[in-house]
Amino acid sequence: MLIQTDSRRRVTLPPTVGVNPGDALDLQILEDGRIILIPVEPVPRHQLWAWTTETKEAIAASLTDPRPSISVKSAKEVVAIAKRWAGED
Repeated sequence: MLIQTDSRRRVTLPPTVGVNPGDALDLQILEDGRIILIPVEPVPRHQLWAWTTETKEAIAASLTDPRPSISVKSAKEVVAIAKRWAGED
């Protein structure tokens, strides 16, 4: 697919590539001069903690945890369960 830049060095992507107005794209320029556009989903700063390697591993481990889910109804129950999981009971 051949496209040309306009007077401001902008390019227009055809609708068939699946990029919509307002989409965020990561632009990478390779050593050989090729340009790669990668669609990304920006994450707000206050949610970045959830995207650390440690957090993702903990979530993956929790999904394979064979223990049954526990429903708690009071703060007192939460404290008791947290102590049990921490081995403090």
